[in-house]
Amino acid sequence: MDENGFYIIKDEFIDIINNKIGGKYNDKKQRPIYCCIKDKNIIGLYWAIPTSDLSHRSKKQIEKYKKYENLPKKDIRSCYYHVGYTNKPALYKVSNSFPVTDEYIERVYESKGKPLVLKNKTEINLLRKKLLRILSYENLFPNRLEQHITDIKNYLKEIL
Repeated sequence: MDENGFYIIKDEFIDIINNKIGGKYNDKKQRPIYCCIKDKNIIGLYWAIPTSDLSHRSKKQIEKYKKYENLPKKDIRSCYYHVGYTNKPALYKVSNSFPVTDEYIERVYESKGKPLVLKNKTEINLLRKKLLRILSYENLFPNRLEQHITDIKNYLKEIL
């Protein structure tokens, strides 16, 4: 995996989260994940953010995401979502982030026959800041978020 690239994770990984780890990850639609950061301490571990297309979202849903984004920066909920742009308007579900390894990547996500890569440095920096805040929150309150980030990380560390 490369930082700032988009990938499709294997269904097997979703099953591990839901059935083996005890977390909750309900996306079986093969949506792309955004590979945000390579872990500094664990070789082969990357931090990913699930993404979603905004085109099918209602105005009310989009307003909800933007409301969260506009909360005071000290409020962790301001990091839950990021409304941005990839090859089209997109929702980054930062609070649903998780660690992943190459083993659980099915394929590179392509747009118009080319691998999709986020190039906008402002977007990249905003996403990294939000992800790092979510991971800091996770360190204070392990497995509080539904996907059980800490348990996923520990599982992956064992098999690396």
